[in-house]
Amino acid sequence: MQYNRIHGINIAVRDLDQWTRRFEEVFEVRSSPVDESGFAFPGLRGSSFDIGGFHLNLIASEADPTSVSRFLDRRGEGVFLLSVGVEDVEEATRELRESGLTPILEKPVRGDGHAGVNFTHPRDMAGVQLEFIEVPR
Repeated sequence: MQYNRIHGINIAVRDLDQWTRRFEEVFEVRSSPVDESGFAFPGLRGSSFDIGGFHLNLIASEADPTSVSRFLDRRGEGVFLLSVGVEDVEEATRELRESGLTPILEKPVRGDGHAGVNFTHPRDMAGVQLEFIEVPR
């Protein structure tokens, strides 16, 4: 599988506005809002920070149940997933299955606000959900 790079991390938060302000202050960079169309699943909104090409995203759940709301209930705020750039998300999904990992989605999802994405189940990677996102080189 061709990995482009570690694309970024997503951090689950309860109060998106509070944490967006805090991260803007600390990193001295403005965030870009991400509405529901920017996610593979409905009910989420977020803030995205481009920090030298690394994407740090804060994600909040606007509805129940979402994977983010379940994560927050079980673990509290914190790192929700690690995002890995791949050249071809369809190929990456096939290779995940062949290596014994469990993709969350049968087929990768493509949408208005994002490239093709798929995810591994956290139990396959020491409790960390991996996102494989199609990112051009």
